[in-house]
Amino acid sequence: MLDLMQESALERWRNALHELTATEAVAESWRHERYRFAHKLGHALAGPGQGVLPMSGSVLYGVWLDWGLLYVGQTGNAERRLRDLPVGESHHLSNTFPPEIWSQVIVIAWPQLPEAAGPIDLYGLEKVSLGLEYRLQAWLHPLANASRRTPDGKWRAVDWTKSRSRGAVTGGQIDDLFAAVQKIWKDPSNSTVCRVVHPADLL
Repeated sequence: MLDLMQESALERWRNALHELTATEAVAESWRHERYRFAHKLGHALAGPGQGVLPMSGSVLYGVWLDWGLLYVGQTGNAERRLRDLPVGESHHLSNTFPPEIWSQVIVIAWPQLPEAAGPIDLYGLEKVSLGLEYRLQAWLHPLANASRRTPDGKWRAVDWTKSRSRGAVTGGQIDDLFAAVQKIWKDPSNSTVCRVVHPADLL
C-alpha cells in the first residue's frame, strides 16, 4: 500500500500529465517534446560524436536514478537497442521510469576488451553477452531486474543463485572478462570502451 506522501506525489504526477495533455494541441506539443529528448538521448548513447565512433554490436548498459542503479541490460544490436531504450517502443524500462529522470547511463563495448577474445571464440558473442549481463545483475541486484511480473498482477523476486539460463551457465566460465568489466563499471572515467551519458544535460 502506498503511504500518504506517495499518494500525494502520484496525484501531482497525474495532474501534471493532465495539464501536459489538456488539449489536442498541447498533447501534440508534449508528444513532440518527449520524442525530441528521447532522440537526443538515443543519439548520445549510440551515435557518433566528436572523435567518437558510434556504438555498434554487443554492449552492456546500466541505467541509474538519483539513488542508485536501476537496470542492467545487454544487446547484440547496440545501434538499434540504445536508440530505442529511451523511446520505449520495444523496451519496457521507460514506460515506468521515464528517461527524463534517469541520472546516468553507462554503455560498455565489452568485445573490445583484450579479455573478450578467448570467451568469444569458445562460446560466441551472444552467450558471452548474456553471461556478462547475468553476472552484473547477480552482483548488483538492480531494482528493475530484481523481480518479475506475475500473471496475477503481483511480483516475484528473482533468485539469481537458482538460474539455469544460458547467461548463468556461461557467466560462470568468464571470470577474467567479468573482472575486466567490473573494473570499468566501478570507474568508467579512463576507459576507451565505455560511454557515460547524463540525460539531464540533454533536457
